[in-house]
Amino acid sequence: MGVFSSTDKKKNQSDWLNLDELSLVDVSRELNTSLNMEPKLFNRFRKEEIDDLLKESGLLHAVEVRGFPKSVIELEVLNDYDNRIYIKTADKRILVHMRLKVSQFQMKGDDEQFPMIYIDWLLTQNLKFEPGGLKKELYFGQEYPGLNVLNEFTIFILNLSKTLGTSGAFNVPEYFHDAVLFSRKFRFIDPEKEGTFRALIKSFRGTNLRNLSSKIHQNKVCFEDGEPYQWKYGEMISCTDAYLEKKVFQESYFKKVEEVKEKTKFRQS
Repeated sequence: MGVFSSTDKKKNQSDWLNLDELSLVDVSRELNTSLNMEPKLFNRFRKEEIDDLLKESGLLHAVEVRGFPKSVIELEVLNDYDNRIYIKTADKRILVHMRLKVSQFQMKGDDEQFPMIYIDWLLTQNLKFEPGGLKKELYFGQEYPGLNVLNEFTIFILNLSKTLGTSGAFNVPEYFHDAVLFSRKFRFIDPEKEGTFRALIKSFRGTNLRNLSSKIHQNKVCFEDGEPYQWKYGEMISCTDAYLEKKVFQESYFKKVEEVKEKTKFRQS
C-alpha cells in the first residue's frame, strides 16, 4: 500500500540508485566541510536543540542507565533526505543511530497531503555485551542486544514531529519483532496487514517474542490450513495531528482489523 511519496524498503527494483541524488550528497558534504558549516537537522535544529529533545524524552537518561554515562551526540546531514543522529560512547562507538527524513503522506483518492517524519533507519546496541556468546538470544538480524529504549525513542520522534510541525511519523519495520515493539504507538496503515499482524500475536500468545520472530523469519510459521506464511513489511504510522488520526483510522478501519484478526489463525509449520 504505497501511500507515501518515498520509502527505502524497495527490493529487486532498478530505481534504487539515483546518480543525481548521489552527487547532491557529495556536494552537500563537501560544502559543509569546506565552509565549516554547522549541520542542522531538517535544516532547522542545531545539535543543542536536538540534545534538549533527547533529554526531554528520557532517551539520554535511559542510555546512561544502561551503563553509558558519558555519551556524546553527533548530527550528520548529507542532504534534505538524509538526516542522521548518533549517540556514541566517549570513544565514538555507536550506541544509537537514527536516519530520518520528511516524506509526504497522501491517502488514495485524496489530494490532501501531510508531511511526516520517516524513520528510515534505527539501530540501538548495548556494546557492553559480547555478541559471540549470545547468538541464540539475539533477535533475527542483530549483532548486539538492543538498549531497550524504544519507548523513549518514540517519545523523542513524536516530540520532534510536533516541534517541526509535521503530522506524525512512520516507519517500515523490516522484522516482526520491530513491528511488535513499535506497535504501542504505531499501527499499520493497511487494516488487512494490521489485522494479520494482530492475528499472529493472538495465535502465539505467551510465546517468547524473540523465538517467535526467529521462527517467522526462518519460514517456520504457517496459516492454520498449512499454507506457508511469509512476513511482508509495510508502513506503520503514528499521528500527532488529530485531524489526520481521525481521517486515517476511521471506524471502518478498526472493523476490518477485527474481522481479519478473528478469521486468521497461525501455527508452527
